[in-house]
Amino acid sequence: MSILCPTDFSAASGAAADVAAALAQRLNVPLRLLHCASDWIPAGEVIVPLSDEGMIRRQLEKEADRLRGGGELEIRLEPRSGIPYQEIVASAVFERPELLVIGSTGRGRAERWLIGSVAERVAERAPVPTLVVREPDALLSWLRTGSDLRLLCAVDRTVSAGAALTELASLKALGGLQIEAASIGTGRSADYAGDPETRQRDIWERLRETIGEAPVQVHVRDQPGDAVAAFLDIAGERKVNLLVVGSHQRQGWERLKAPSFSRGVLTHAHHNVLCVPAEAVAPSGTEAGTSLPRVERILLATKFAENWPDAVRTALALLPDGGRVHLVHVCPEPKRGLNPLVASAVYFDHCLETVRDREEAERKFRELPESCTNIPGVRLTSEVMVNDEVAGTVCDLAERMGADLICLETRGVSKAGALLGSTVLGVLSKAHKPVLLVPPPLP
Repeated sequence: MSILCPTDFSAASGAAADVAAALAQRLNVPLRLLHCASDWIPAGEVIVPLSDEGMIRRQLEKEADRLRGGGELEIRLEPRSGIPYQEIVASAVFERPELLVIGSTGRGRAERWLIGSVAERVAERAPVPTLVVREPDALLSWLRTGSDLRLLCAVDRTVSAGAALTELASLKALGGLQIEAASIGTGRSADYAGDPETRQRDIWERLRETIGEAPVQVHVRDQPGDAVAAFLDIAGERKVNLLVVGSHQRQGWERLKAPSFSRGVLTHAHHNVLCVPAEAVAPSGTEAGTSLPRVERILLATKFAENWPDAVRTALALLPDGGRVHLVHVCPEPKRGLNPLVASAVYFDHCLETVRDREEAERKFRELPESCTNIPGVRLTSEVMVNDEVAGTVCDLAERMGADLICLETRGVSKAGALLGSTVLGVLSKAHKPVLLVPPPLP
């Protein structure tokens, strides 16, 4: 157990180190002070070695003495060289700290390695909660004098938001909090459904399950297309000191498919930001990765094979009170023909087929037997989607809604194709969630 704090010896990173030292003292854990120097810098056409571990260590020792202030705080020095954000993340992976604390506007000497996006890159890749310090005074006052800290937590139904809520329990143990939560409706499957009062009630219940009884103010707004702006507007209106957001930590093409809310907040906020990765937080009393998973939300993708009601009943049987099964059927997307002379006719035929498929799916969802639809304490919802990439659509929806499990039936062939074939294999190969396959009953 430790607090990890990278520094470039600038005033901004020094302020972040003050916060990290206060946290380490409050938690009675060591502070790991890390500095990463570039291996070299270009000087004209000559590559000049820059890293001097002896000099770096002396600077770290001087900073450590300042942070101790004559006290007995245990500080471990970590001089490194390489690409800064990669070395910081590697250190967090090698020995997982309780928290990573980093400044976001520091400027060191020649390498200036904390400028700009380094703090954001670390927060998006580190396997532990990362506190990006931009306004240290409020955090230091909270930790040193016992004043309350006003925070705003982003809440939806995703796993990453659940991780952020779980981290609130750890913050409560450090000092007084004035907790506010914001739910921004954007039209996604991960949003809380219903009128504002219903959404507020659902969020209060989730907060109570996570952090216990505590006064919480919940803000519910609808702003399709720009959840980050709405969230930051609330933060400005409420004059909060800390923003708490979860992160899926998507990279590469995954980020292009689903714009990152946490990255938007990290980029545009002027507040302190605590970014919590979805996999970083385990239930109280356990270590990350060792707790038994709890199934509360199941995505059931169906092609309406003969045994699909059995798959629904199986999914419902797995849920506790308050759980949810979301049914989805993916219709094939209409395609234009390759020959432009017949493209319109082919496209028209495919559109009709898709319309018929959609109507048939909606009818089957409505006609589910009461043994599936009237389960006390369990919510059953459904939707029909249109996309050619069935497996990818299912996996993306599972991530957006925060599903704990994907359920598929494995028998039968529909007009859209055999679910037992490429779709199941595609989901198995792409999903980052457990997948349950429900076979047909024995003859």
